[in-house]
Amino acid sequence: MLDAVHSEELGVPAVAILTEPFAATGEAIAELQGFTDYPFATVPHPIGSLTSAEAMAVADAVTPTVLALLTTADAQAGSADESSAPATGITPADVVEELAVVLRADRADLTASITGRHITLSLHIPDEACAECILPASMLVPMFQYRFDTELGPGWAISLNDPREVARAQESESQRDSQQFTGF
Repeated sequence: MLDAVHSEELGVPAVAILTEPFAATGEAIAELQGFTDYPFATVPHPIGSLTSAEAMAVADAVTPTVLALLTTADAQAGSADESSAPATGITPADVVEELAVVLRADRADLTASITGRHITLSLHIPDEACAECILPASMLVPMFQYRFDTELGPGWAISLNDPREVARAQESESQRDSQQFTGF
């Protein structure tokens, strides 16, 4: 998605093709780049295990959509020039739910505690396999910050509790402890 959006920014028409479970993530990435409602094509998931013949069938099936997106005037929907004024009537809980919906496509979830204008988000990832599909915290926090700033206006402080970060910290500590004991 990011490559397609960057191509569009350079004036080169492009179409992103995403597998269906990643459509919500693709929408979020496009929006964060200033391309709201960016049109893209979807194909069934997974594609990595397809035979050559199956992959060709998927490509043949999505080709009319790709061609239509490339040849319509609306192919470059929403750009960074659009107004980014915050919508009214939207609450922090609404924004958290919007973000959680995107993460649920990858079998993760998001909860929040709100104190004043500080929001502590907690990422919930059910298993190790799902952890690989979720963007790292270093990418999620700016995305979440952008969404809060866009929807509610600037001035929100966002922090993220990411279980992958906790696991990495515990692993590093365990490695340091084992190195200390091997010296004896």
